[in-house]
Amino acid sequence: MIPKIVNIRVPIEAPPTHQAALRVLKNKSGKMFIGKMANSNAVKWKQSFLLMLLKWTPKEPLSGPLRVSVNFGYPLLKKHHEQIKKRKGNGVMVVEAKVTRPDCDNLVKSVLDALTEAKYIVDDSNVVSLSVSKWFHWKAPFIDVIITEEKSDPWKELDNPSAPSVEPK
Repeated sequence: MIPKIVNIRVPIEAPPTHQAALRVLKNKSGKMFIGKMANSNAVKWKQSFLLMLLKWTPKEPLSGPLRVSVNFGYPLLKKHHEQIKKRKGNGVMVVEAKVTRPDCDNLVKSVLDALTEAKYIVDDSNVVSLSVSKWFHWKAPFIDVIITEEKSDPWKELDNPSAPSVEPK
């Protein structure tokens, strides 16, 4: 069986990593509840990201064990533009690892929550393999997401007696 794959590129800045603090709020009827302020940067980003995701929502959310790869593209810095200028733009496409904040683990939480809410995946607890990277990129800003359903059991090959094995000496 061929696994289902979803591959999308969303032209949006990476999410703010500081989640809005939970607060005690009141609804219109005066009833108290715990929630996040609607005007927080995290809430605004999530609303924008969800709107973009909804354009490509699959007919059915992916379920079962999932492999997810998320790549964050950040706009080039001034130093990158200076490098391009020095080389006179001769086909230079700058891609450099972003080794500064925000941390990958904090970035990906917002993306997985949005993928669940937009019904791309049933639940983010189904993610069994996760790859996250962040780069300064000449086509930025963007977020690339690849979701693959893992239908096969990777350990099955290890149980196969006819499979070649390598043992330590």
